[in-house]
Amino acid sequence: MSKHRSRRPSVPPPRGGPPLVGWWQRRSTLSKLGLPALAVLAVLVGVNAWLHSGPPTPDAAALHADILANRSGSEVTFVGRVTGEPTTVSGHEHILVRDQPGDTLELDYNLSLGRAVPVHRGDSIVVHGQLYIDPGRVGVHCLHARTSHGCPEAGWIRFAGATYS
Repeated sequence: MSKHRSRRPSVPPPRGGPPLVGWWQRRSTLSKLGLPALAVLAVLVGVNAWLHSGPPTPDAAALHADILANRSGSEVTFVGRVTGEPTTVSGHEHILVRDQPGDTLELDYNLSLGRAVPVHRGDSIVVHGQLYIDPGRVGVHCLHARTSHGCPEAGWIRFAGATYS
């Protein structure tokens, strides 16, 4: 009786163990370098977005530059001093303020969208809204969290530890 060994087709043994390791081993060198770099870039973009997600900080120089360049529609944040008692016209509270460089601005605060800001002449406030420049008048509107669709960002006024928006 002859001993015959049956030949089975040879199947190469699995490489590297778990499926993820095998998948990684089949990648090109370029992929092995590019995928981790892409992951690091994604993390850095996420951290940058997180760090810049806080409220805007006052920048009087940027506001002044926007006024000089006639950039109506710019989002601005600044500290201002109230120069007179607020007035109410057509459902809007108008507050005149002077910023640090000396620009006088009118704040148009819609009373149907928020409670009145209890400021008086000489009070210091922080303002975030949209700059508008009309002939003979510079002001800020879009001072509410909920405004018309013409206001891309929510605005606010901070006074005495409270935010009005």
